[in-house]
Amino acid sequence: MTTVPTGRMFTPTQVVIMICCALLCQSFIISFPNLMAVSESITKTTTSAMVFHDDDVIATPIAGIPSTTTTTSTGGGNTMNPFDIPIGPTQNLPSIQHTNDTDDNEREKHGVTYGGKGDKKHLGGFTEIDMQGISPAVWKYIVEEWTVQSILDVGCGRGISTSWFYTHGVRTECVEGSHDAITQSMLPNKELITEHDFSRGPWWPSTTFDAIWSVEFLEHVNIHNHFNYISTFRKAAILLVTSSHWGGWHHVEVHQDEWWIRKYESYGFKYDAKLTQEIRSIATKEHLKKEVFPPNGKNITAQHVWVSMKVFINPVVAALPQHNHLFGEFGCFNTATKGKRECGKAANTNEQHDANIETPLDKSYYPLTLTPQQDEDWYTIVKNNIGS
Repeated sequence: MTTVPTGRMFTPTQVVIMICCALLCQSFIISFPNLMAVSESITKTTTSAMVFHDDDVIATPIAGIPSTTTTTSTGGGNTMNPFDIPIGPTQNLPSIQHTNDTDDNEREKHGVTYGGKGDKKHLGGFTEIDMQGISPAVWKYIVEEWTVQSILDVGCGRGISTSWFYTHGVRTECVEGSHDAITQSMLPNKELITEHDFSRGPWWPSTTFDAIWSVEFLEHVNIHNHFNYISTFRKAAILLVTSSHWGGWHHVEVHQDEWWIRKYESYGFKYDAKLTQEIRSIATKEHLKKEVFPPNGKNITAQHVWVSMKVFINPVVAALPQHNHLFGEFGCFNTATKGKRECGKAANTNEQHDANIETPLDKSYYPLTLTPQQDEDWYTIVKNNIGS
């Protein structure tokens, strides 16, 4: 007599399902090596398209552009993002001095003695003080209206403008190629000065800045050396630059504004016509007032500023959180003037209810406080560093 098992038997449907699962597992095991190969290929392709911000993998910059080495599926190579922010510290390259008296004597032309003794011919070109290049009205405007809190002065010469930034509480640094100008710098804190000759290679500061101030610098640097200082400009959110429309000591790039705008926009900077007009208007009014500069009794003309200053925005830096305070203004509505008012503070009794529930603006977004005493401190520095 046959014994019938007492345990549960599988139904025909269950048997079919188990067979199908077994076949699928067998197919996956057979194709697994091919899937791994595809995954590895995708990973390499994706990696080659990424830019890694790691100081350990940055190669020597080429023409001022930070290059990042990444591995590609074809065996390796360099992937460069020309719009990237240069990172990490860089070595400054001071000017190479000479002892040729003939070169120094050539700097005295048309009754003007250009500074640069001991410098090569492409450097120097500064004077004791250039009344056409200073504009306290513009500096105050960008601090109070654009909420600029840090400025890198490129081609700072003797440090006249840098000293204004310094005495008025703006975080600042100064980079200059002329050794003669560096030795005559009036900037009180010499540690803020970097001597670098942009014809020798690129340089950039370790941190980013709200703005770059660069007056009578662009025309001195040949186009084949542009990227050596453009790497510096990439460290700022706003560029305020002038360019000469006429000749001068080593003026090798004299172009109309349209040329510079086209060129700088090809470098990734965005020209802002409205901000440019704001600055030129402020400088023009300053010129027409014929304000006397106390240290030397001469009028402030600010001609370089109202004639040729151009304002560019560098979106890559401007988008960083540490520069979010730029172009700050109060955002609460003033019912009386139909303008803006400080949030949390009522302009009249009708606004008190709204003011009680408003979130005040963080104080770090407020403009720096400027005082007459800061002006006096700057006047003293300049007066002590120029002839009577």
